[in-house]
Amino acid sequence: RVMLIKLADRLHNMRTLGAVSEEQKRRVARETREIYAPIANRLGLDSLYREMHELSFQYLFPRRFRVLTKAVKAARGNRREGVDRVLAELQRRLPEMGVDASILGREKHIYSVYKKMLEKHLSFNEVLDIYACRVIVKDVQTCYLALGALHAIYKPVPGKFKDYIAIPKANGYQSLHTQLIGPFGMPLEIQIRTEQMHRIAETGVASHWMYKDAPEELSVVQQRTHQWLQ
Repeated sequence: RVMLIKLADRLHNMRTLGAVSEEQKRRVARETREIYAPIANRLGLDSLYREMHELSFQYLFPRRFRVLTKAVKAARGNRREGVDRVLAELQRRLPEMGVDASILGREKHIYSVYKKMLEKHLSFNEVLDIYACRVIVKDVQTCYLALGALHAIYKPVPGKFKDYIAIPKANGYQSLHTQLIGPFGMPLEIQIRTEQMHRIAETGVASHWMYKDAPEELSVVQQRTHQWLQ
């Protein structure tokens, strides 16, 4: 719990860096990227980890961040239309194939796009999958059923399938990852997971405390906070 509080405090610091000097911005951002973000990743705090990297990138490489942000916005129009078409198709076809699922679409973070460009030596125009889709189902069996259904609807990209359910990551992350070739040849990254896997992917070790041990404690905290505010 001490570590969670420390990470939350650092995230708050990163969100309010605009008021400090440039030198301090770079120092705090570098420290966050090299120390705090890896700890968050190790604990499975995915949303916090990604936001820390995004903010660190923004302050360490402001020009690159601005250029990529502008490029993503420019590319958003045509690609967004394709993504919306895929999501509508999946929402219609999956139930017909016996898969009850919630489908969420999201745009990848700027840092994720930048990281892929570095690792694979790509230009921005070569990074086509700037959108990702999450398929949330009720149980593990339905995850694999959804995978088969998705591959029947759209062709999968060879070599782009990873099974983190059978072999979870060290931080407990579980999902099926696949990449499909959507309309107009547009690749779309898909993550398939259960609701519990989704909770753990977003909040990591905190999910167990938040959803199992904490209801009574949270209630007490909320009551005391309300009394204090009064």
